[in-house]
Amino acid sequence: MWTSLRLACLGVVLLALTPWAHAQEEMTGTGDYLQSSQAFKDYMLQCAGCHRYDGQGLTQRGIPDFNQSIGLFTRLPAGRDYMIRVPGAAQSQLDNADLARVLNWIVAKFSPEEMTPDYRPFTSAEVGAARHHRFDDVLKARTALTVKMNSMGLEPAPYLYGSMER
Repeated sequence: MWTSLRLACLGVVLLALTPWAHAQEEMTGTGDYLQSSQAFKDYMLQCAGCHRYDGQGLTQRGIPDFNQSIGLFTRLPAGRDYMIRVPGAAQSQLDNADLARVLNWIVAKFSPEEMTPDYRPFTSAEVGAARHHRFDDVLKARTALTVKMNSMGLEPAPYLYGSMER
């Protein structure tokens, strides 16, 4: 009987600590984003359907490859804004903190070489300030960013959505 009571008490304690553990997972810039199991799960549920489990996307269908590319966008304020505001991110079921966590995980997982030493992690406040501003034309925004990045000597993955090149 005492063993059952102890196990029940342990279960109650573990359940009580679950929200605290989840809150601790929001990265502050010093954590290892790749260790965020919740971000991985959210990526698989909210992003991998289009961008695939390996981040390769499907270029010929207009879904860009994240690998060695997505981190380039974090170098520009407009690029960070773009990452938050693309329809798949902005309109996802993730709350602001979860979306920030997933964006940080995506950059660390698929584009670590493109992260600058002064990389600034996405925050829930940054996501909350940007995500409700919907793009009128995502292709136009992406094209403008590509032109800007190319002028800096950076080459993001091709984005052919809405293009005759598909």
